[in-house]
Amino acid sequence: MSISPVRFIIAAILIMTGILIMVIQTFGVFRLKYALNRMHAAAMGDSLGIMMIILGMMVIYGFSFASLKLLTVLIVFWFASPVCSHLLAKLEVSTNEQIEEECEVPEE
Repeated sequence: MSISPVRFIIAAILIMTGILIMVIQTFGVFRLKYALNRMHAAAMGDSLGIMMIILGMMVIYGFSFASLKLLTVLIVFWFASPVCSHLLAKLEVSTNEQIEEECEVPEE
């Protein structure tokens, strides 16, 4: 299967952008002070970075069954990631005794 240079360049830009976002996310996770801030950086980087990488792979494959599988992976990840992030944030709020010093937490 031969890929046209235009599709290759578009796919390369999308994949490299996704990798760059994931690298920035990694620095955010290690540089931010509070657990909720680190979790937010990780969740946003994962969602956007993985989306860009999968879109780049879909451009490479074109309209095919493999692209449909990649789209399915992206949709499943987008449903699972916010749920996991919410559960981790709830766990941090319920177990961290100094959470009010770090951030504003609304009463339930």
